[in-house]
Amino acid sequence: MRVVFLDRDGVINEDRDDYVKNLDELKIFSYTPAAIKKLNEAGFEVHVISNQQGVAKRLVSEDDLMAMEREIRRQVESVGGKVSSFSYCRHFAADKCDCRKPNPGMILAKAGERGIDLHESYMIGDSEKDIIAGRRAGCKTILVTSGLFTEDDIARFENQPDYIACDLAQAADHIVQSVSISS
Repeated sequence: MRVVFLDRDGVINEDRDDYVKNLDELKIFSYTPAAIKKLNEAGFEVHVISNQQGVAKRLVSEDDLMAMEREIRRQVESVGGKVSSFSYCRHFAADKCDCRKPNPGMILAKAGERGIDLHESYMIGDSEKDIIAGRRAGCKTILVTSGLFTEDDIARFENQPDYIACDLAQAADHIVQSVSISS
């Protein structure tokens, strides 16, 4: 089974410096539902893996976290796409847990549960820690810049992605094109 793992904030929806805390602050990118549907149609399950330290800090309630998940699912399903699962690291960064990216714990746990072929799967994120987690798990990696990084910023990354896209829509196009070329 091939999978695309997606970071949430900055990939699926706009990120905020003070955490996306509730539905009012959740701004899903307009292209997200269609991009996920495109990945599904190319034979990929989509799983969201996201660091959510805001929960540990009590800035984001479990109810709000689940409401945001339901809204993402609703918008994706409204165009015929599907997000297969959401996994969250709710720990403080200082906890040094195995699940918090850049550690690959959430990816490896999902691979064990679902029989995922990690070498045929992708990790799409908007930060170097997402790229590191994907590499450590054995996935191909895509960095979406979402307007946050310059070419100079990315050149300074110690861990370079396999591909750089401006957003999830371009990343999905790249994956679909890569799959059709290799078929």
